[in-house]
Amino acid sequence: MELNMEFWNAFLPCIEGIYIIDEETKEICYANDFINQSEESIVGQLCYQAMAGRSERCDFCPSIREEELENGSVYSWEFYDRRSKQWYKIKNRLDTIDGRLYRLGNVNVVGDMMELGRDAIKEMAVMQHLACDRDKIGKILEFESSHDKLTGVYNRNQYIADLEGQFRNVQCAGILFFDLNNLKEVNDNYFHSEGDRLLCRLAEAIFTSAGRGKRCYRIGGDEFILIAPNCTKRELELCRKRVLSALKELDQGELIPCSVAVGSAWSPSGKDLESLVTEADRCMYANKKAMKGVK
Repeated sequence: MELNMEFWNAFLPCIEGIYIIDEETKEICYANDFINQSEESIVGQLCYQAMAGRSERCDFCPSIREEELENGSVYSWEFYDRRSKQWYKIKNRLDTIDGRLYRLGNVNVVGDMMELGRDAIKEMAVMQHLACDRDKIGKILEFESSHDKLTGVYNRNQYIADLEGQFRNVQCAGILFFDLNNLKEVNDNYFHSEGDRLLCRLAEAIFTSAGRGKRCYRIGGDEFILIAPNCTKRELELCRKRVLSALKELDQGELIPCSVAVGSAWSPSGKDLESLVTEADRCMYANKKAMKGVK
């Protein structure tokens, strides 16, 4: 059987979302109905404007290496869209067609991870509905064992596991230590739901600003850590600025701004990440002390 255009045209509506972007100009060349949901076609528009609602290119967009282009590798990543409150899993590959470089992408909805654990009754209903499907239940339990239910980022269990495993032999590393200010006061005066919103906002700013290879963890009630393996000191500082800039943008129109103290630490040797975390923790408290009285 030959997969001719008639088959492809019949197949395209079954795919959640596919797009083609001119990699040099970032103009959208093709987008199916899942992505192009507005009355006006987004073809010809810049991808970061039409798809993410941003005026500048997205910091979290992956940079695909030349060797990946040469061997046709597929790059997978996740993106949280604060407009739809949905997480998406995206697969990209680059290809040169008729002398131009294009990014071919496929988008699938992962779900609203920022709402996980907020409604226990709903979660139980989902679990009961999936009771006959062990594979799906196993995936849910696996996710919850390594992720924070409220914010969707990695939890302390995964943080400890990564220190002992994934990041054991990195060449150099940077740490950003975040502590949300005034969380207790917000919970006391505006109830815990507003405090939860602040935590989710901070987690979203860190996650979307992190970029490839970095990992974000919620290790305590109001404490988050970002581990940036094999980065330069300058890259770590740029990442810190991106997080604070993203947080400022997310604060627009919100009742309570998200005030956060940040400490950073970098080392040309990543052999002792725990000491590096301790150093970033000390810097964070110094920053918090300097911010005392600032809401």
